[in-house]
Amino acid sequence: MSNSDETFGEVIDLTDVSKARRGAEATYEQGLLDLLTDALPKGKAARVTRFAVLRSEYASDEDYRNAKQSKSAEIRKHFDRLVADGTIVGKASINWDPTDGTPQVSLRTP
Repeated sequence: MSNSDETFGEVIDLTDVSKARRGAEATYEQGLLDLLTDALPKGKAARVTRFAVLRSEYASDEDYRNAKQSKSAEIRKHFDRLVADGTIVGKASINWDPTDGTPQVSLRTP
């Protein structure tokens, strides 16, 4: 090994490679999991009032769309957790109430 090779590090066996977990660990709000569990398996929809997004609260259409996408992603993350647990079977449908900005979650119908 040359001196320049030592400066940068060392050669190791592939079995000695250490791997860190990627990304942050997902967190879940029990209240949202409970709401989805109470509604969806019974053929009902869940109004997630805590995640309401009003157009009047955002300076631009882009900021408004981004806020809705962020809340939708959070709902889908919780929904996917319940699917993985076997609590819910199907795919999520999220419709936004145009009057109060509340996402309404139901099971997508074929």
